[in-house]
Amino acid sequence: MQILQAIILGGLFGFALYLVGASHPKKLLAMLRLQDLSLMKTIVFSIGFSSSLLFLADLIGIFNISHLSVKSTNLGVIIGGLIFGIGFGGIGTCPGTCVAASGGDGFKKAIATIFGGLLGAFAFSLSYGWFKGIGLFSAMDAGKLTLFNISEKYPALLNIGFVGLLLTGVVFMAVAVLLPTKPLVKEKQNEGGKKSWQL
Repeated sequence: MQILQAIILGGLFGFALYLVGASHPKKLLAMLRLQDLSLMKTIVFSIGFSSSLLFLADLIGIFNISHLSVKSTNLGVIIGGLIFGIGFGGIGTCPGTCVAASGGDGFKKAIATIFGGLLGAFAFSLSYGWFKGIGLFSAMDAGKLTLFNISEKYPALLNIGFVGLLLTGVVFMAVAVLLPTKPLVKEKQNEGGKKSWQL
């Protein structure tokens, strides 16, 4: 039953990504270059709306903390995040969006990204012991750190509980509404055909 739920929810998530344009590398790159903020508005609003829904779920008593998977914070995670960000910014896709993109125009890039991710995960699993031995995961180890104290199981930066999720949600939704629809950065073609960007 859980596998069926995962397939259905994953399919709905992929459909939503495709519908808002988050599976299109060109649109993602335009967002990252601040040339098209429509997708950014959708993502920021979704984060805020989800945070607010988590607050409401806790308020009415239907939130199950065991459904959350909080990852440990350490130097390895920080370096991994930087590598992920560079890759995402370089090709305009990531593990989530490339699977949704595999059903559309960017099929070749999506498949290459999926196989690259699987190869990277395999290489990491083989080298995990070595990375652990050199102290990559013990450096800057903050444990399963959360921003707000939503459970006694996890340390938190701020002691305001689920109210923090509501405040964050409202701020994110407000930012999404206030983001301009016009590009913040314009593409300019210099002499010789070279492209540059300017505010």
